[in-house]
Amino acid sequence: MLPVPAALMIIIIILLLIIFSIVITFSTYTFSYWKKRKFNFLEPTIPFGNAQSFFLGKKGLGELYSDWYLEMKAKGWDMGGAYFGSKPVFIPIDNKLIKTILVKDFSNFQNHGFYINEKIDPLSGHIYNLESSKWKNLRSKILPAFSSSKLRNHIVVMDSLTKVLVNRLRNMAQSQLPIDIKSSLDRFTLDVTSASLLGIETECLKDKNAELMKQTRAFFDIQLCRLFNTLVLLIPRNILIFFNFKVYPTQVTNYFINFFGNLKAQRSVEKIRRNDLTDILIDLCDKTKIVSGDSGNGLTEPLTIKEFAAQMHLFLDTYETSSATETFALCELAAYPDMQTRLRNEINTVLSRFNGVVEYDAITEMNYLDQVVNETLRKYPVLPVLPRVCESDYPIPDSKLTIEKGTLVMVTNMGIHYDPEYYPDPMRFDPERFTSENIAKRPFSSFVPFGEGPRSCVGKRLGMLQAKVGLIAILRNFKITLSEKTKMPIQFEKSGLFLNPEGKIWINLETIE
Repeated sequence: MLPVPAALMIIIIILLLIIFSIVITFSTYTFSYWKKRKFNFLEPTIPFGNAQSFFLGKKGLGELYSDWYLEMKAKGWDMGGAYFGSKPVFIPIDNKLIKTILVKDFSNFQNHGFYINEKIDPLSGHIYNLESSKWKNLRSKILPAFSSSKLRNHIVVMDSLTKVLVNRLRNMAQSQLPIDIKSSLDRFTLDVTSASLLGIETECLKDKNAELMKQTRAFFDIQLCRLFNTLVLLIPRNILIFFNFKVYPTQVTNYFINFFGNLKAQRSVEKIRRNDLTDILIDLCDKTKIVSGDSGNGLTEPLTIKEFAAQMHLFLDTYETSSATETFALCELAAYPDMQTRLRNEINTVLSRFNGVVEYDAITEMNYLDQVVNETLRKYPVLPVLPRVCESDYPIPDSKLTIEKGTLVMVTNMGIHYDPEYYPDPMRFDPERFTSENIAKRPFSSFVPFGEGPRSCVGKRLGMLQAKVGLIAILRNFKITLSEKTKMPIQFEKSGLFLNPEGKIWINLETIE
C-alpha cells in the first residue's frame, strides 16, 4: 500500500486535474459565444478572457474597455466582442452605431444593468441603477431641480463657499509645502453639492462633519475593490440577490437613512421650503403631491423613506465627479503655464465687466474655461464607461448580426475620447480641440463624458458649473505649479470603476496679491 501522504498527494493531483478539465471545458464552451454568432472578437485566453490586465491588477476597468475599443478600431472593425472573464461583452465602435444605441434605439438599451437590491440594500435603489418605467418616472420628476433658473440661484451659494475654499488654501500656502489639492476640493464640492442642491450646510471645508466625509467616501472605497467589481460584473443579479449580496455596508446604510430621515422630518416640522431637490423628493414621498407619470397611468407610488434616502445619497456622492475634474484640470494647467495664464487672463477680463462678481452670465462668457473643462473631461472621463443591457434581440442596422437579449453592451467613452480619428495625439492636453470650429468637425457621439440620449447624466450642467466655479476661485487667487511629489503622467487606480488618480496630486500654490 502507498503511504498515507503519497495517497493523499495522488488524490489531490486527481482532483486538480478534474477541476482543470472542468475549467477548460467550461471556458472553451463559453469562449465560443462570439464565434458561433459570427462576430469579430478579440481572441480570449483562459481563464480571464480578454481581461487579464484587470484581474492581474495592471489596469482599471476604464482602461481595459478603452484598450478593447482601440484595438478593435485599429483592426478596422465597426463593432466587436470580447470577454470579461467568462462574460461576453459587446463593444460598438462605429460612431453611427453608438449614436443609435444611446439615442435612436435607446428603448432597447435603456438600463445600465448594475446590481440593485432595494429590499436588503436600499441605497442601491438610486436613479442611476433604477430601470425602465421606475427610472423614467423619477427622472421626469427631478429634472426641474436642474433648470437654468435653479443653476443661477446655485451660483450665489457656490460663490460664498469659494471664499471659504480660498481662505483654507491661503492658510495652507503659507507653509510653502506641497498641497494635496484633491483633499480640499473633495470638501469644497461636498459642501457645494450639499448646500446648493440639497439645502444642507455640511461645513466640511471647515473640517467639521468628519463622520459625514467618512461615510460618503464609503461608496468610492467600495468601487476601488477589484473583488467587488468582479462579482457585480460576472455573477448574474438573481444569484447575488439569492445570497443577499450587499453593495453598501450596513452601518453606511443605517447612517444615511437616519441622516436624510432627520432632514426630512426637520423640514416638515419647521415647514421649510427651499424649492430644491430635497423638496422635490419629499413631495414624492407624499401621495397627495405627486403627479401622473409620463405614461398617463395615474399616480406613481410614493417614495418610501429608504427610496428617498437612496436618491439623496446618490446626489450627495456626485461631489466626487466635480472634485476629480477640478483636480485633473489643475494638474494639467500646472503642467502648462501658458494655458494657465491665458485662462486666468480670461477670468479676470470677463469678471471686470461684472464688477468682479462671479455670475452665471459671466461664466457663460468664459469660452476658454469651457474649452479647458471639456478637454479635461475628454482626457479624464470620471465615469469612463457607459454600460447598457440589450432588452430584446436587436438586429444591428446595416448588418446581418444580432445582439441577443441580455447581452452587456459597453460604450466606452474613454476609448472614444482616446480615438486618434477624433482627437489626434489623444494623450496631449489641448483645449483647442473644443473651439466651435473643431467641435463642428467631429461627429455627434465623439464626446460623451456624461453619456448621451435620455439616460445621460441628469446633473451634468450642475457638475460642469461646480467645476468651473472652483477653478475660477483658485486661478483668480493663486499661481499653480506641480510639486516634484506628483508623478506624471497621471496613473489611474487599477481596481475601480471610476477614474481616480493613483496616489495624491501634489501642487504648489503661490498667492496672487
